[in-house]
Amino acid sequence: MDSELAPLLTAIEAEDRGVDLSGAVLKSGWESLVVETRDGWILRFPRPHVDFARELAVLELLAARVPVPIPRVEWVGRLRPFAAYRKLTGQEFAATRFYSLSPVRQKVLASSFAEFLLAVHSALSPAEIASLNLPVLDHAGAVAGLEERLPLVPASARPAVDELIAEVRAYWVDVPAPERRTVLHNDFHFGNLVLDERTGAVAAVWDFSCVSLGEPSFDLRYLMKAPRLVELLSNTYTIRGGHPLNLPAAENARRLEAVTDALDLGEPETIPDLVRSWS
Repeated sequence: MDSELAPLLTAIEAEDRGVDLSGAVLKSGWESLVVETRDGWILRFPRPHVDFARELAVLELLAARVPVPIPRVEWVGRLRPFAAYRKLTGQEFAATRFYSLSPVRQKVLASSFAEFLLAVHSALSPAEIASLNLPVLDHAGAVAGLEERLPLVPASARPAVDELIAEVRAYWVDVPAPERRTVLHNDFHFGNLVLDERTGAVAAVWDFSCVSLGEPSFDLRYLMKAPRLVELLSNTYTIRGGHPLNLPAAENARRLEAVTDALDLGEPETIPDLVRSWS
């Protein structure tokens, strides 16, 4: 960790912004390396595969169009790409806490999730989407990539993974009437948001480096481990947005990504445990 942090601190210091880096910590993710300072700065370094310019443009466009705060970039690195913004604070989501809430409070929290997604899904005009050149979800490519690596899947898990692939095709690839295509946050999980400590509603959301075009239900895949939340979210989304969400398809997408991640990480031996958890 220290070997990864040191060059980032050097890059930040080279900008001569007077950032206090004493006690700074490094957080590593799929899309970025993040340096967090004790006085509330977030210095976010994109991974090489991330379109950093597009992420900055998305943040600028969405800033006044979503119902909660998102990162407000105050400056960017000149010598090495990174974004500097103040930390967004609030309470982390906890499933046990959610299920202990009254039905009314559960609905308030779930509705705030739905309102955020509705805003993102409708925020950008066709011209803005074209200017950003947003990538389109490639479900067929995801299936093909997994099929190429099927020999790596342990034999005990192969029947379930084969069935999963068939379901992916049915839900996402070979559908005769696919869902409408919208702008997706595409990394909407509990680690990328915080809640208001008083109301429990979503208070802030970050990490817009994966924004893409695709079916709205795909944005639910990381939330599927909290089924009551997703059920309430989906009800609000359908009523206010006029379009139903496909929860079985979202669960299917979650499972596909879990298997793919295990293979990407070189941990195929974990796939049988994943399969058992589905039942």
